[in-house]
Amino acid sequence: MALDNVTFTKALANASSQEFKDRIGDITKENMHKIGEIISTYPTAKNEFVTVLTNQVAKQRFFNKAYENPYKLFKKGILPYGKSIESIFVDIVKGKDRTRQTDTTNLASDLLGRQNPEVKVEYYSENKQMQYQATISDEELKGAFRNENGLSELTSRILQAPLNSAEYDDFLLVKHALAHIKGAEVKIGKTEYDKLTLKAKAESLVTAIKSYILKMKFLSNNYNGQGVMTYSKPNELVCFVPTDLLAVMDVQLLAQAFNVSYDEINLHVLPIDYFEKCTKATSGETYTYGEDTETQCIICDKEAIQIWETLNSSETFRNPQALYTNVWFNRWGIVASCNFVNCVKFVVKA
Repeated sequence: MALDNVTFTKALANASSQEFKDRIGDITKENMHKIGEIISTYPTAKNEFVTVLTNQVAKQRFFNKAYENPYKLFKKGILPYGKSIESIFVDIVKGKDRTRQTDTTNLASDLLGRQNPEVKVEYYSENKQMQYQATISDEELKGAFRNENGLSELTSRILQAPLNSAEYDDFLLVKHALAHIKGAEVKIGKTEYDKLTLKAKAESLVTAIKSYILKMKFLSNNYNGQGVMTYSKPNELVCFVPTDLLAVMDVQLLAQAFNVSYDEINLHVLPIDYFEKCTKATSGETYTYGEDTETQCIICDKEAIQIWETLNSSETFRNPQALYTNVWFNRWGIVASCNFVNCVKFVVKA
């Protein structure tokens, strides 16, 4: 539901300077026409109005049909320093039989020798620098004040497209990161699998998913790309399932496997339209992606996908000749795969 101009302007004024509040005066339905004239007439008021509009409203996203990345649970927050992350994993230490202490040679080497832990490191660097542009004209802004819900509708019409685009790009980047995760691969015989009905395929996958959720509770180096000894609790795992299979799956059984209530299962079973696979370009820097028809589902730890923001801002530039303001939304960050945690792909192969 669109917000009326009074409610909308009050929300913006709360995030504005005292000078702006004093200039526009009381925000009432009767004063909206006057407020519109003030904002249109005074350049400083107009600039602040547009700046707050694009910064605060864009972040709160209280307009209609705002798309959100369905995989935002992988977002870790804003990176406080720098543009890269060093991920360190210290593997378990092999124990020694205490009877070795009776051997003088072994005892001396144990006392004087140095035990270096097995440490592995992964680096994730900023790999997303996206910018999205929108334009707000003076005529559109004036017209918005003449309509009861005009400001809300203007915001929805102009800002919705670039912000939805940013969320959609994040969605695609998660799918690309899934294509790069290294872990265990469970092969399903293509000949037998193709003979099954869609419901039978879903039932067989539910059984396999439950089995591997139980297996990953134990320390093992079989399910991660770095070959380190680690484990995942059921409530730390998520499962990506194509929508056609998910539609006929017994979600109640999956809830039991994840050890969560039926109401919480949507936090662990994530629908996906289709999986993607990557092809490395000759330059070694750019990847192209296409549909992966072999992968049927992926179980992974919630830490398998790392999403960090390094910049979330907007900038404006006034074009006095054309009487409009250009807005650029900056979304920079890191989207990477972590190979220290568990991940199992179920793939159909001949």
